[in-house]
Amino acid sequence: MTQHGGEQERRDWLATPFQDRSDAAFQPVPPPIPGPETPGAGLPEVVPQASVPVWAAQPAPAPARVQGDQIVAVFGDTQRTGLWTAAQRTTVLSAFGDTRLDLREVIRPGETLEIESWTLFGDVRVVVPPGTEVVVSGGTLFGDVKTERDPRESVAPTGARLVLKGYTLFGDVRVREAGPDTGKPPRGWRWTARR
Repeated sequence: MTQHGGEQERRDWLATPFQDRSDAAFQPVPPPIPGPETPGAGLPEVVPQASVPVWAAQPAPAPARVQGDQIVAVFGDTQRTGLWTAAQRTTVLSAFGDTRLDLREVIRPGETLEIESWTLFGDVRVVVPPGTEVVVSGGTLFGDVKTERDPRESVAPTGARLVLKGYTLFGDVRVREAGPDTGKPPRGWRWTARR
């Protein structure tokens, strides 16, 4: 189809006998490809700008998190370390046992993870990477609620945020900020050591 005669070309095509005259069957003629005889006319020339493939130039986006998850333990401990799949909102229910969650390889900069923990007899311990904002609420009847920061790991905020609501009857709720390799962890946090 030419630039100015497109409508006239369509009318001529519809007037031709013994052809399908519906608009769906009409196939316009594509514009000419630029060449030496028609410089600047038709489709623009595509020139590759870089030899690096598009998929290699940018990192793949992180997979989307599931909205909610539950971790239930009646007689025993719950422990998640390394690169495990955490939901955006996790509910932990524990009757007799400790809950240990290592988020150092899980939480990404700029995202918020929420954990709600209900424990009858046991401790709740969560480890976050340096630069993570931590908001702890809840309480215990016989125990402590503490947030610990490693003075050796003072880094700028990364935008990552942990919102922990911890409720225990007999036990502690503790969140600790620790780097990937802090040497020998203190007592009670040995489970976070890399093996």
